[in-house]
Amino acid sequence: MTAPSKKITAAIGISLTAALTGCASTDADNASSPAASNTATEPTSSTYEDGEFEAEGRYGNLPSSIGVTVTLADDRITAVKVTPRATDETSLALQKRFAAAVPRLVVGKDIDSVRLDRVAGNSGTPKGFNDALAQIKAEASS
Repeated sequence: MTAPSKKITAAIGISLTAALTGCASTDADNASSPAASNTATEPTSSTYEDGEFEAEGRYGNLPSSIGVTVTLADDRITAVKVTPRATDETSLALQKRFAAAVPRLVVGKDIDSVRLDRVAGNSGTPKGFNDALAQIKAEASS
């Protein structure tokens, strides 16, 4: 294979991999959801302190909340735990599904690239997660 052919083959392979990777993510209930569920952008140049950080994320009109614990190393999320706080049976079930799905969406990612929109059938709970993550970023940057 000539050098230009190798470059074209490699470019096609990279494009195909990127396209397949961005097509869908899997919810906790194994239902497919759009890639918009985990919107990743290039990380900024900010640096965060390594360690474990906790925050209470609030969302909705009631307001509802979830507990979020994140472990950071070199600006990457190495572990995450979401603790449901809902008292309503339906909300609690949604928060539990969300909590089960989150680790595979955020662990290994740069904290600045994580912003969740809809996960495991939840559109509200991710707002609480994003709120908690913003608090964690503020704490880890001080």
